[in-house]
Amino acid sequence: MTAPEADGRIAQIEQAITKSRRYQTVAPATVRRLARAALVAARGDVPDAVKRTKRGLHEIYGAFLPPSPPNYPALLRQLDAAVTEGDDEAVRTALHRAMSVHVSTRERLPVLGEFYQEVFRHVPRPGVLRDLACGLNPLAAPWMELPPETVYVASDIDARLVDFVDAALTRLGVAHRTSVVDLLEDHLDEPADVTLLLKTLPCLDTQQRGAGWEVIDIVNSPIVVVTFPTKSLGRRSKGMFQNYSTSFESQARERSCRIQRLEIGSELIYIIQK
Repeated sequence: MTAPEADGRIAQIEQAITKSRRYQTVAPATVRRLARAALVAARGDVPDAVKRTKRGLHEIYGAFLPPSPPNYPALLRQLDAAVTEGDDEAVRTALHRAMSVHVSTRERLPVLGEFYQEVFRHVPRPGVLRDLACGLNPLAAPWMELPPETVYVASDIDARLVDFVDAALTRLGVAHRTSVVDLLEDHLDEPADVTLLLKTLPCLDTQQRGAGWEVIDIVNSPIVVVTFPTKSLGRRSKGMFQNYSTSFESQARERSCRIQRLEIGSELIYIIQK
């Protein structure tokens, strides 16, 4: 297959993905990368490559959200109403409700306060906090008790989710910037005092072996907080704690990084000082 033929077929795959309501707002760079690999695996068969691309998107993105896109406008209206009332408890209830639509943040909700209290007990309060592959985690800002001057820089591959996060942080009065970023394609050189990479490395390594540590190495931040799930989406452990801890700590030793290990709820946490 010539390069122009491959480019044409990749464009067909991208077009098919954009017609999918579930994946139409995923970053084009992400879709293109997965489509390229899928086309090779499918030996040039476009319909098969479309299926493989959707399967890849499900593994790194779709599995964490409901079958239909969340009703972000309704969630935002509920948050608006709570903020207008000036009721902090109502605000937190609305944020809980919103965060529960994303599996990653939903798993953290029972220990949300403890999680951030413990993390920031070991990490200085940042002037710039960067949250990569953020999902709906930025909505946990009230539990982080950040200084008013902290700028929260959040990014994800889903434009629809990023727009919602931007609007929610605006309602909460949190200084912030948001953007659509693919961690394997885009530049990560924006400086930050602390960077969060929560439950992200397994998804990166699924796409490209060793990509997780490559991102840690590249990101322009002296402190990186990395977490791993210790249970699968089906709530089974499958030896995940041992597998992740052994592999991660071995890589950290090779790089002479200083790390601190914590465990809260079903999350294994590493605080890395580069």
